[in-house]
Amino acid sequence: MASRAENHANFDEAPSIAKRMSTHIAYALVAYTLLLIFEVSPQMEGRDMSIMPYFLLVVLVGLVIMPCRNLERRWQRLEAGDSANLDATFRRDATVLWIGAIGFPTLLMTMIWVIP
Repeated sequence: MASRAENHANFDEAPSIAKRMSTHIAYALVAYTLLLIFEVSPQMEGRDMSIMPYFLLVVLVGLVIMPCRNLERRWQRLEAGDSANLDATFRRDATVLWIGAIGFPTLLMTMIWVIP
């Protein structure tokens, strides 16, 4: 059993860069899904309230899971390779991730709204 001092020492360590990217990916997926639910689904609903908009939401979430998992694996490999300067690459990948997570649902909602 670990002592309190050992447990406290574990909290002082900064999370690994792969873990930080994994956290960004998880939060980005939650934001992406919520944006799809609250921005896009009201635009897709028709008068007949069919199941199609909800099925499309599931498909849209499913389509982004594989690229996110590939990004997570990439960062696990980069961390295992122990590259010296990954900060700039991390910031770039995190920025692209968040732009996609917020931008794609907003773009989709705009396209649905503009195209009748």
